[in-house]
Amino acid sequence: MGRLDVLTAGSQASRKPALAGGGPIELGQIRPVIESARAHGVHVDELFEELGYADPIDQLPDATPLKLSDYYRLQRLTARTLDDLTLKLSERKLTYKTGDFVLSQMASSRTLKEAAERLCEYFNMMHGDAYNSARVRGESLVLTVDDSTFPYTFRENEALTLFVGDTVLIKVHCILDSLSQGLAERALQRVSVVRSREAAGNGQTRFWDVPVHFGQAVYELVYDFDIACQQIEQPEEIDLSNVGLFSHVIDWLDRRQDARQRLSFAERVRELIADGLTSQTSVAAKLQMSPATLRRKLADEDMSFRALVLQDRLVAAQNLLAAGQSVSAVSDSLGYSDVRAFNRAFKKALGITPAKYAEASKAETGASRGVDL
Repeated sequence: MGRLDVLTAGSQASRKPALAGGGPIELGQIRPVIESARAHGVHVDELFEELGYADPIDQLPDATPLKLSDYYRLQRLTARTLDDLTLKLSERKLTYKTGDFVLSQMASSRTLKEAAERLCEYFNMMHGDAYNSARVRGESLVLTVDDSTFPYTFRENEALTLFVGDTVLIKVHCILDSLSQGLAERALQRVSVVRSREAAGNGQTRFWDVPVHFGQAVYELVYDFDIACQQIEQPEEIDLSNVGLFSHVIDWLDRRQDARQRLSFAERVRELIADGLTSQTSVAAKLQMSPATLRRKLADEDMSFRALVLQDRLVAAQNLLAAGQSVSAVSDSLGYSDVRAFNRAFKKALGITPAKYAEASKAETGASRGVDL
Protein backbone atom coordinates (compact mmCIF):
# COMPACT_ATOMS: atom_id res chain seq x y z
CA MET A 1 0.00 0.00 0.00
CA GLY A 2 1.70 3.17 -1.14
CA ARG A 3 0.85 6.82 -0.95
CA LEU A 4 -1.24 8.02 -3.86
CA ASP A 5 0.99 9.97 -6.26
CA VAL A 6 -0.30 9.00 -9.71
CA LEU A 7 -3.89 9.97 -10.40
CA THR A 8 -4.75 9.08 -13.96
CA ALA A 9 -2.88 7.44 -16.81
CA GLY A 10 -0.41 9.88 -18.33
CA SER A 11 -1.08 12.53 -15.67
CA GLN A 12 1.43 12.62 -12.84
CA ALA A 13 1.51 14.85 -9.78
CA SER A 14 5.00 16.10 -8.96
CA ARG A 15 6.19 14.81 -5.61
CA LYS A 16 7.00 17.32 -2.88
CA PRO A 17 10.74 17.61 -2.20
CA ALA A 18 11.53 15.65 0.94
CA LEU A 19 10.68 17.67 4.03
CA ALA A 20 11.16 20.92 2.17
CA GLY A 21 10.61 23.27 5.05
CA GLY A 22 6.93 22.90 5.84
CA GLY A 23 4.22 25.50 6.15
CA PRO A 24 3.72 28.24 5.81
CA ILE A 25 1.99 28.57 9.13
CA GLU A 26 -0.20 31.56 9.96
CA LEU A 27 0.52 34.31 12.45
CA GLY A 28 -2.78 33.70 14.25
CA GLN A 29 -1.63 30.21 15.23
CA ILE A 30 1.19 31.54 17.38
CA ARG A 31 -0.29 34.79 18.74
CA PRO A 32 -0.72 33.24 22.22
CA VAL A 33 2.96 32.26 22.19
CA ILE A 34 3.96 35.77 21.09
CA GLU A 35 1.80 37.38 23.77
CA SER A 36 3.17 35.09 26.47
CA ALA A 37 6.77 35.77 25.44
CA ARG A 38 6.18 39.52 25.33
CA ALA A 39 4.53 39.46 28.75
CA HIS A 40 7.69 37.83 30.14
CA GLY A 41 9.94 40.53 28.68
CA VAL A 42 11.07 38.87 25.43
CA HIS A 43 11.82 41.39 22.63
CA VAL A 44 9.43 39.76 20.18
CA ASP A 45 8.82 42.82 18.01
CA GLU A 46 12.54 43.36 17.44
CA LEU A 47 12.91 39.75 16.30
CA PHE A 48 10.15 39.97 13.70
CA GLU A 49 11.49 43.30 12.47
CA GLU A 50 14.90 41.67 11.96
CA LEU A 51 13.19 38.83 10.08
CA GLY A 52 11.79 41.32 7.58
CA TYR A 53 8.18 41.79 8.64
CA ALA A 54 7.55 45.43 7.74
CA ASP A 55 4.63 46.12 10.09
CA PRO A 56 4.47 45.52 13.84
CA ILE A 57 3.16 42.05 14.63
CA ASP A 58 0.06 43.44 16.34
CA GLN A 59 -0.94 45.20 13.10
CA LEU A 60 -0.63 42.16 10.87
CA PRO A 61 -3.71 39.99 10.18
CA ASP A 62 -3.91 36.49 11.62
CA ALA A 63 -3.68 35.04 8.09
CA THR A 64 -0.16 36.47 7.59
CA PRO A 65 2.04 33.56 6.47
CA LEU A 66 5.15 32.76 8.51
CA LYS A 67 8.05 30.45 7.73
CA LEU A 68 8.06 27.46 10.02
CA SER A 69 11.71 28.16 10.81
CA ASP A 70 10.76 31.67 12.01
CA TYR A 71 8.49 30.12 14.63
CA TYR A 72 11.47 28.18 15.96
CA ARG A 73 13.50 31.41 15.93
CA LEU A 74 10.87 32.86 18.24
CA GLN A 75 11.18 29.76 20.41
CA ARG A 76 14.96 30.06 20.54
CA LEU A 77 14.87 33.73 21.55
CA THR A 78 12.26 33.01 24.23
CA ALA A 79 14.17 30.04 25.60
CA ARG A 80 17.37 32.07 25.79
CA THR A 81 15.76 35.11 27.37
CA LEU A 82 13.79 33.19 29.98
CA ASP A 83 16.33 30.39 30.48
CA ASP A 84 13.47 27.94 29.97
CA LEU A 85 13.46 25.38 27.17
CA THR A 86 9.66 25.04 27.56
CA LEU A 87 9.15 28.79 26.87
CA LYS A 88 6.90 29.07 29.94
CA LEU A 89 4.41 26.83 28.10
CA SER A 90 4.94 24.08 30.67
CA GLU A 91 4.40 24.22 34.40
CA ARG A 92 7.75 22.43 34.81
CA LYS A 93 10.77 24.52 33.81
CA LEU A 94 13.74 23.11 31.87
CA THR A 95 16.80 25.35 31.84
CA TYR A 96 18.13 26.37 28.43
CA LYS A 97 21.31 24.36 28.96
CA THR A 98 19.12 21.25 29.05
CA GLY A 99 19.15 21.30 25.27
CA ASP A 100 22.92 21.08 25.14
CA PHE A 101 22.89 18.17 27.58
CA VAL A 102 20.37 16.19 25.50
CA LEU A 103 22.31 16.83 22.29
CA SER A 104 25.57 15.76 23.88
CA GLN A 105 23.99 12.48 25.02
CA MET A 106 22.49 11.81 21.58
CA ALA A 107 25.57 12.82 19.60
CA SER A 108 27.52 9.71 20.57
CA SER A 109 24.71 7.39 19.41
CA ARG A 110 25.87 4.76 16.95
CA THR A 111 22.44 4.25 15.32
CA LEU A 112 19.21 6.18 14.81
CA LYS A 113 17.52 3.67 17.10
CA GLU A 114 19.95 4.46 19.88
CA ALA A 115 19.55 8.22 19.35
CA ALA A 116 15.76 7.93 19.57
CA GLU A 117 15.99 5.87 22.74
CA ARG A 118 18.30 8.40 24.37
CA LEU A 119 16.12 11.35 23.39
CA CYS A 120 13.10 9.68 25.00
CA GLU A 121 15.03 8.63 28.09
CA TYR A 122 16.56 12.01 28.88
CA PHE A 123 13.51 14.13 28.17
CA ASN A 124 11.38 11.81 30.30
CA MET A 125 13.92 12.15 33.07
CA MET A 126 13.90 15.94 32.89
CA HIS A 127 10.13 16.33 32.49
CA GLY A 128 9.53 13.92 35.35
CA ASP A 129 7.24 11.46 33.56
CA ALA A 130 7.15 8.96 30.68
CA TYR A 131 5.76 11.16 27.91
CA ASN A 132 8.04 9.67 25.26
CA SER A 133 8.84 6.11 24.25
CA ALA A 134 10.69 4.15 21.55
CA ARG A 135 9.24 0.77 20.64
CA VAL A 136 9.63 -1.96 18.07
CA ARG A 137 6.50 -2.80 16.08
CA GLY A 138 7.05 -5.53 13.56
CA GLU A 139 9.62 -4.13 11.14
CA SER A 140 9.36 -0.54 12.42
CA LEU A 141 10.86 1.59 15.15
CA VAL A 142 8.11 3.80 16.60
CA LEU A 143 8.90 6.96 18.56
CA THR A 144 5.79 8.03 20.48
CA VAL A 145 5.07 11.40 22.07
CA ASP A 146 2.04 11.29 24.37
CA ASP A 147 1.23 14.79 25.62
CA SER A 148 -2.29 13.97 26.84
CA THR A 149 -1.25 14.55 30.47
CA PHE A 150 1.61 16.97 29.84
CA PRO A 151 1.40 20.01 32.18
CA TYR A 152 0.78 22.66 29.52
CA THR A 153 -0.01 26.09 30.92
CA PHE A 154 -2.52 26.57 28.07
CA ARG A 155 -4.32 23.22 28.13
CA GLU A 156 -7.71 24.94 27.69
CA ASN A 157 -6.58 26.32 24.30
CA GLU A 158 -7.12 23.28 22.07
CA ALA A 159 -5.87 24.90 18.87
CA LEU A 160 -2.58 25.91 20.49
CA THR A 161 -2.20 22.51 22.16
CA LEU A 162 -2.52 20.79 18.79
CA PHE A 163 -0.12 23.22 17.11
CA VAL A 164 2.53 22.76 19.81
CA GLY A 165 2.16 18.98 19.57
CA ASP A 166 2.66 19.11 15.80
CA THR A 167 5.75 21.29 16.08
CA VAL A 168 7.28 19.20 18.87
CA LEU A 169 7.08 16.17 16.56
CA ILE A 170 8.75 18.16 13.76
CA LYS A 171 11.47 19.31 16.15
CA VAL A 172 12.16 15.75 17.29
CA HIS A 173 12.51 14.48 13.73
CA CYS A 174 14.72 17.41 12.67
CA ILE A 175 17.08 16.77 15.57
CA LEU A 176 17.24 13.04 14.86
CA ASP A 177 17.87 13.62 11.16
CA SER A 178 20.51 16.26 11.83
CA LEU A 179 22.45 14.07 14.24
CA SER A 180 22.04 10.90 12.15
CA GLN A 181 23.40 12.56 8.99
CA GLY A 182 20.13 12.16 7.07
CA LEU A 183 19.35 8.62 8.18
CA ALA A 184 16.09 9.59 9.93
CA GLU A 185 14.63 11.08 6.78
CA ARG A 186 15.48 7.99 4.77
CA ALA A 187 13.98 5.75 7.43
CA LEU A 188 10.73 7.67 8.03
CA GLN A 189 7.67 5.71 6.88
CA ARG A 190 4.65 7.54 8.30
CA VAL A 191 3.55 9.99 10.95
CA SER A 192 0.60 10.13 13.37
CA VAL A 193 -0.83 13.39 14.73
CA VAL A 194 -3.65 14.09 17.18
CA ARG A 195 -5.42 16.85 15.25
CA SER A 196 -8.19 15.94 12.83
CA ARG A 197 -7.58 16.41 9.15
CA GLU A 198 -10.39 18.96 9.01
CA ALA A 199 -9.04 21.09 11.87
CA ALA A 200 -7.95 24.64 11.07
CA GLY A 201 -4.25 25.48 10.93
CA ASN A 202 -2.83 22.41 9.22
CA GLY A 203 0.01 24.22 7.44
CA GLN A 204 2.68 22.63 9.62
CA THR A 205 1.49 19.12 8.73
CA ARG A 206 2.63 19.74 5.14
CA PHE A 207 6.14 19.42 6.52
CA TRP A 208 5.84 15.67 6.09
CA ASP A 209 6.40 13.87 2.80
CA VAL A 210 5.10 10.56 4.13
CA PRO A 211 1.51 9.52 4.92
CA VAL A 212 0.08 11.45 7.88
CA HIS A 213 -2.50 9.66 10.03
CA PHE A 214 -4.79 12.29 11.54
CA GLY A 215 -7.01 12.03 14.62
CA GLN A 216 -4.78 9.60 16.53
CA ALA A 217 -4.49 9.26 20.31
CA VAL A 218 -0.75 10.07 20.35
CA TYR A 219 1.97 11.50 18.12
CA GLU A 220 4.20 8.99 16.36
CA LEU A 221 7.23 8.89 14.10
CA VAL A 222 7.44 5.47 12.42
CA TYR A 223 10.88 4.54 11.07
CA ASP A 224 12.05 1.53 9.10
CA PHE A 225 13.72 -0.68 11.70
CA ASP A 226 16.54 -1.95 9.49
CA ILE A 227 17.57 1.58 8.48
CA ALA A 228 17.23 2.77 12.09
CA CYS A 229 19.79 0.11 13.08
CA GLN A 230 22.38 1.14 10.48
CA GLN A 231 25.59 2.68 11.75
CA ILE A 232 25.57 6.48 11.74
CA GLU A 233 28.42 8.05 9.85
CA GLN A 234 29.84 10.38 12.47
CA PRO A 235 31.15 13.75 11.22
CA GLU A 236 34.53 14.97 12.39
CA GLU A 237 32.83 17.69 14.44
CA ILE A 238 29.30 18.04 15.83
CA ASP A 239 28.13 21.48 16.85
CA LEU A 240 27.05 21.21 20.47
CA SER A 241 27.42 24.88 21.32
CA ASN A 242 25.13 26.68 23.72
CA VAL A 243 22.70 27.68 20.97
CA GLY A 244 20.95 24.44 21.86
CA LEU A 245 18.23 22.38 20.25
CA PHE A 246 16.43 25.14 18.39
CA SER A 247 19.42 26.13 16.26
CA HIS A 248 19.69 22.58 14.96
CA VAL A 249 16.04 22.68 13.93
CA ILE A 250 16.30 26.15 12.37
CA ASP A 251 19.41 25.26 10.38
CA TRP A 252 17.79 22.02 9.25
CA LEU A 253 14.67 23.81 8.00
CA ASP A 254 16.51 26.68 6.33
CA ARG A 255 18.76 24.32 4.38
CA ARG A 256 15.63 22.89 2.79
CA GLN A 257 13.83 26.16 2.14
CA ASP A 258 15.31 26.53 -1.33
CA ALA A 259 13.97 23.10 -2.26
CA ARG A 260 10.49 24.11 -1.21
CA GLN A 261 10.62 27.25 -3.33
CA ARG A 262 11.17 25.01 -6.33
CA LEU A 263 7.78 23.33 -5.92
CA SER A 264 5.77 23.06 -9.11
CA PHE A 265 2.64 25.13 -9.54
CA ALA A 266 0.53 21.98 -9.27
CA GLU A 267 2.12 21.17 -5.91
CA ARG A 268 1.34 24.66 -4.61
CA VAL A 269 -2.30 24.19 -5.66
CA ARG A 270 -2.37 20.74 -4.07
CA GLU A 271 -1.23 22.22 -0.76
CA LEU A 272 -4.08 24.77 -0.83
CA ILE A 273 -6.59 22.02 -1.58
CA ALA A 274 -5.22 20.07 1.40
CA ASP A 275 -5.91 23.17 3.51
CA GLY A 276 -9.62 22.97 2.59
CA LEU A 277 -9.87 25.19 -0.51
CA THR A 278 -11.66 22.83 -2.88
CA SER A 279 -13.06 25.23 -5.49
CA GLN A 280 -11.11 26.73 -8.38
CA THR A 281 -12.43 30.16 -7.47
CA SER A 282 -11.14 30.04 -3.88
CA VAL A 283 -7.74 28.65 -4.88
CA ALA A 284 -7.35 31.19 -7.70
CA ALA A 285 -8.23 34.02 -5.30
CA LYS A 286 -5.62 32.77 -2.81
CA LEU A 287 -2.99 32.77 -5.58
CA GLN A 288 -4.20 36.20 -6.80
CA MET A 289 -5.11 35.07 -10.31
CA SER A 290 -8.23 34.28 -12.32
CA PRO A 291 -9.67 30.73 -12.51
CA ALA A 292 -8.80 30.70 -16.23
CA THR A 293 -5.13 31.45 -15.44
CA LEU A 294 -5.19 28.75 -12.78
CA ARG A 295 -6.45 26.18 -15.29
CA ARG A 296 -3.89 27.26 -17.91
CA LYS A 297 -0.93 27.05 -15.52
CA LEU A 298 -2.02 23.58 -14.35
CA ALA A 299 -2.44 22.45 -17.96
CA ASP A 300 1.13 23.61 -18.65
CA GLU A 301 2.22 20.98 -16.12
CA ASP A 302 -0.07 18.31 -17.58
CA MET A 303 -2.39 18.53 -14.57
CA SER A 304 -5.99 19.55 -13.88
CA PHE A 305 -7.71 20.98 -10.83
CA ARG A 306 -10.17 18.08 -10.82
CA ALA A 307 -7.31 15.56 -10.71
CA LEU A 308 -5.71 17.33 -7.74
CA VAL A 309 -9.01 17.38 -5.83
CA LEU A 310 -9.42 13.69 -6.58
CA GLN A 311 -5.96 12.97 -5.24
CA ASP A 312 -6.66 14.88 -2.04
CA ARG A 313 -9.91 12.98 -1.49
CA LEU A 314 -8.29 9.62 -2.07
CA VAL A 315 -5.37 10.35 0.26
CA ALA A 316 -7.97 11.30 2.87
CA ALA A 317 -9.78 8.04 2.11
CA GLN A 318 -6.59 6.05 2.76
CA ASN A 319 -6.15 7.69 6.16
CA LEU A 320 -9.80 7.18 7.15
CA LEU A 321 -9.84 3.54 6.05
CA ALA A 322 -6.57 2.88 7.88
CA ALA A 323 -8.14 4.46 10.98
CA GLY A 324 -10.93 1.85 10.87
CA GLN A 325 -13.84 3.73 9.29
CA SER A 326 -16.18 1.73 7.09
CA VAL A 327 -16.17 2.10 3.30
CA SER A 328 -19.66 3.61 3.29
CA ALA A 329 -18.76 6.08 6.05
CA VAL A 330 -15.65 7.21 4.18
CA SER A 331 -17.62 7.54 0.95
CA ASP A 332 -20.20 9.74 2.69
CA SER A 333 -17.64 11.90 4.50
CA LEU A 334 -15.80 12.63 1.25
CA GLY A 335 -18.97 13.59 -0.58
CA TYR A 336 -19.22 10.82 -3.17
CA SER A 337 -22.63 10.38 -4.78
CA ASP A 338 -22.69 6.70 -3.83
CA VAL A 339 -20.38 3.93 -2.64
CA ARG A 340 -19.99 2.53 -6.15
CA ALA A 341 -18.55 5.82 -7.43
CA PHE A 342 -16.12 5.86 -4.52
CA ASN A 343 -15.11 2.23 -5.17
CA ARG A 344 -14.45 2.97 -8.86
CA ALA A 345 -12.35 6.08 -8.16
CA PHE A 346 -10.32 4.39 -5.42
CA LYS A 347 -9.61 1.23 -7.43
CA LYS A 348 -8.71 3.19 -10.56
CA ALA A 349 -6.13 5.20 -8.61
CA LEU A 350 -4.64 2.49 -6.39
CA GLY A 351 -5.49 -0.76 -8.15
CA ILE A 352 -7.26 -2.09 -5.06
CA THR A 353 -10.79 -1.70 -3.70
CA PRO A 354 -11.39 0.32 -0.51
CA ALA A 355 -12.51 -2.83 1.28
CA LYS A 356 -9.31 -4.66 0.39
CA TYR A 357 -7.25 -1.63 1.42
CA ALA A 358 -9.02 -1.47 4.79
CA GLU A 359 -8.51 -5.21 5.29
CA ALA A 360 -4.79 -4.94 4.51
CA SER A 361 -4.44 -1.92 6.84
CA LYS A 362 -6.11 -3.84 9.66
CA ALA A 363 -3.82 -6.81 9.12
CA GLU A 364 -0.75 -4.54 9.09
CA THR A 365 -1.83 -2.87 12.34
CA GLY A 366 -2.40 -6.21 14.01
CA ALA A 367 0.95 -7.55 12.91
CA SER A 368 2.80 -4.41 14.02
CA ARG A 369 2.07 -4.70 17.73
CA GLY A 370 5.33 -4.99 19.57
CA VAL A 371 6.96 -4.56 22.92
CA ASP A 372 8.46 -1.55 24.64
CA LEU A 373 12.20 -1.24 24.38
